[in-house]
Amino acid sequence: MGTPASSLVMATMPETSDDAIAPGLREALPAIPNFDTLTLATLDSFRTALKGGPIDLEGDKDVAVEMIVAVGRDGHTVPCILHRPRVLVGRVPIILNIHGGGFVVGDAAREAPAMSELATATGCAILSVDYRLAPETPFPGALDDCTAALHWLIDNADALRIDRNRIAIRGVSAGGGLAAALMLRCLPTLDVSPRLLMLIYPMLDYRATPPDRVGQHVWTRRANQFGWQAYLGDSTEHVLPEASPGLAQDLTGFPPTFLAVGDIDLFLEENLNFASLLARSQVGLEMHVYPGGYHGFNLVPGAAISEAFARDCKAAIVLALSQEAPSPMPQD
Repeated sequence: MGTPASSLVMATMPETSDDAIAPGLREALPAIPNFDTLTLATLDSFRTALKGGPIDLEGDKDVAVEMIVAVGRDGHTVPCILHRPRVLVGRVPIILNIHGGGFVVGDAAREAPAMSELATATGCAILSVDYRLAPETPFPGALDDCTAALHWLIDNADALRIDRNRIAIRGVSAGGGLAAALMLRCLPTLDVSPRLLMLIYPMLDYRATPPDRVGQHVWTRRANQFGWQAYLGDSTEHVLPEASPGLAQDLTGFPPTFLAVGDIDLFLEENLNFASLLARSQVGLEMHVYPGGYHGFNLVPGAAISEAFARDCKAAIVLALSQEAPSPMPQD
């Protein structure tokens, strides 16, 4: 959400005070799309502006990039992008990455350069899911796609030379909501336990009524309402936690969770509520609230807050995935 998109209409929003925005972020705002103008009429323009460029299948000297089609256990297929270290020493850990975009925009290609950098920094393979978007495909379409990708990487661990016991699930914004929903759906039947759930300012609760001081930049209340309506449809009478994970009452059994959000992000309050539920459910939790961070702050290059976020994320991934799982005890 942080890439310049000069073709988009920039709406005038209430001003957050200069003191509230972290150094380096205010200067970037004119180049960041203001999703307050996101409607059905403007959706195609946003999608065009935020579409990822051609994938460099040569990758770089350290990471190979491959377009693949993941096939779920029910035969469901979903396109993905696989980033893998070119030199594999034993089995490598893997991150399932779920992009953001309010359920309605974005794609895996847009995050491909960042995922190659993350693969280089952590030594992990990364599978990015190109899930279907709303409103053309409402709930549970995107979650079905993520489920198929997770099952595929587990079932094909040997062929991929990945360690199925060292899996992290990473989701950004709406992708964070999908990552949490994926755990609610799949954990009861998975035969492996992900080592880490990484939720980056996740979109979790369609009911949220955030205070006025947050959500004035980038992803706004109006955009949020549009995204949820596109994903859930017009009726919210019987919404399930799999659709809106903020509705969950118990998160017992969730993987250790890293949760990051800026303190002027629209999702601050619902993220804090989810963190509280994780703690009450006795889930290991690393929570970061970045002062002065609006939605997508980490995409502003060179800002001190973005660099701190990148360090925190890398450290959490390396800590969770660096050690190989112990070998099974020999059987008599």
